Amino acid sequence: MRFLLAFAIACTLIGCGSTSPDTSTNSANPEAHQTEQLALVPYPSTVEIAKGKFTLANRVHLEAANGSETAKPALQALLTQLDITLSDTAPSQIELIMVEEPELGEEGYRLLIDTQISISANTDAGLFYGVQTLRQLLPASAQAEYALPLVAITDAPAFAWRGNMLDVARSFFPPEYIKSHIDRMARFKLNRLHLHLSDDQGWRVEINKYPKLTEIGGPSAVEGGRSGFYTQEEVRELVAYAQARHVTLVPEIDLPGHTQAALASYNELACDDVTNLSTYSGLEVGFSKLCLTNPEVIYPWVEDVLSEIIELFPSEYIHIGGDEIKDPLYAEFIARATQIVDDLGRTAIVWEEGSVADNDPDVLLQLWNDEYDIQPALERGHQLILSPCSYTYFDHGNYAGQPQTYDWCRKEGVPLERAYSLDTSAFGAAVGVESALWTELVHTDAAADNRLWPRLAVTAELGWSQASQRDYQQFTDRLTQLRPQLDALGIQYYLAPELGW
Repeated sequence: MRFLLAFAIACTLIGCGSTSPDTSTNSANPEAHQTEQLALVPYPSTVEIAKGKFTLANRVHLEAANGSETAKPALQALLTQLDITLSDTAPSQIELIMVEEPELGEEGYRLLIDTQISISANTDAGLFYGVQTLRQLLPASAQAEYALPLVAITDAPAFAWRGNMLDVARSFFPPEYIKSHIDRMARFKLNRLHLHLSDDQGWRVEINKYPKLTEIGGPSAVEGGRSGFYTQEEVRELVAYAQARHVTLVPEIDLPGHTQAALASYNELACDDVTNLSTYSGLEVGFSKLCLTNPEVIYPWVEDVLSEIIELFPSEYIHIGGDEIKDPLYAEFIARATQIVDDLGRTAIVWEEGSVADNDPDVLLQLWNDEYDIQPALERGHQLILSPCSYTYFDHGNYAGQPQTYDWCRKEGVPLERAYSLDTSAFGAAVGVESALWTELVHTDAAADNRLWPRLAVTAELGWSQASQRDYQQFTDRLTQLRPQLDALGIQYYLAPELGW
């Protein structure tokens, strides 16, 4: 509370302005220029700005509370990047403070810049996100000294789930790219990376009990795409890397359809009349499925695979797919598979088609079809991850007709403004929002960057900022100013003309 009191005194002495994503302030002092929004994405809940600047020298004294296990290293890495050294006798001070303020929740924070810099939160996660905000207020490269606004920010997310889905099954992405993607997500306060680990074109995670899944399904990929798989050791390393950045890896094993890689690896999972038991590199979907009339084979396999997945991924939620399949036993399978996940101590996610099954209301539904009637599922108590394809499917073009992109969901593609126009309040009970990158046509790191950025910054704002506070023009103004931050991360982003890039 010391720093809040200090800022209140400062406001009394010099006057403060308040900004949100739909307002700007100017000082009563006629010599002061109008204060526009700070270049922050996602934009904080409340921003109070005072006249003047705080100069951060290239030496600082750091005080970090016990429990700041990830926030302190993140802050130290930021200071190192900017050639700011730590010294107990430095003229500038930065504090990471643990508090007990229920209104901040699990991920909220306060950031005060006055005579020093103070970040306070209830949790390490909150402090970590405060550091990310401070990072955006600072330049992306080292300078002799740093001028920062006098500001008090109070911030907490609109949604607990702020995600991105990366399809590594059609075209594989190596662990190095996954790590860089996690870093980029964390900078913008995204906290769920949904990995689509299996599909017709490939199987991407080592399962010890069924080694042929990666022996046969690992070298398979969509035509022109990359093959490969993650060993269990690599998965554990990625999980730990993500946890240190407050990103949860959410695994998806797509069942009971999209299973050609699994059928090619273990033919007994297919019905006897299925003759296509080869690996697959095409683009069509909806042709493969587990043999649902052979429960004594498929359910032990499903349980064995999910048991190993749960051992690898500590995520509370495990995605079992469930999309694009027609089978009279489909609903029964989804009900049994979600129960298997529950019996293993976790909660299942299914694509919204799985709502036809008799699922426990705790099962999350991921809504990808804009036109799907989800209301009956909401009435049964289910909650949604919002991924309506005409707003969030970034395998669609940054503009209409962009080469190597899809347009099956929206002929005009999903430009930045379209993505930003998603009304997250229009879909009923939602735990959050998640954009998706399917990779049938995305075969390189550079192509993935081009499809994801800058649109993934939209996902970040939709997931964190309150719907009533969003403004597209102000968002583009802020994002334009953050281009050096994207450059510093090495992102090969789309040169969006609406951002002047």
